[in-house]
Amino acid sequence: MSAWIVSSGHIDVLVNALAQYGVVAPDLGARGFRALGQKLWQENHTSVDYRYGKETRSPDYLLRTTEASLDPIVVLKAVSCFDYQTCEHPGWHDSEVHELTTALHTAILERHPDLAVLVTGPFGETYRYRTLPDWERAPWGIEVLDEAIPVHA
Repeated sequence: MSAWIVSSGHIDVLVNALAQYGVVAPDLGARGFRALGQKLWQENHTSVDYRYGKETRSPDYLLRTTEASLDPIVVLKAVSCFDYQTCEHPGWHDSEVHELTTALHTAILERHPDLAVLVTGPFGETYRYRTLPDWERAPWGIEVLDEAIPVHA
């Protein structure tokens, strides 16, 4: 399994989604959200460092926010990607960051129960959202926050 450092835009999506879905208090303020983003990014660096036997520190996280509602399927894919890139080190499953991403996944499915329906796919039972064309179109790895904002025609 390979792992890579996600972009600051990917962290922006997670930080904004954690607030939008009520996993963290929406009134943390800029300092609190920057600290949250830094924690997420450092966890990702810790995982990649462990995987490849390196020791790096994440760059300073610069917060970017949006008032726009994020696309739930894009956020779910961002969570999946982040978890995949960040699960390499032994402390991942007991980490606060893992608890946050798990809570975000749960919060999205609670708000959008149609996405939480379990269906049988080619590889067995899975969430419905993973079978939708929007899931396939969503990027695996976000470069900029705007990639998670739906474009309405």
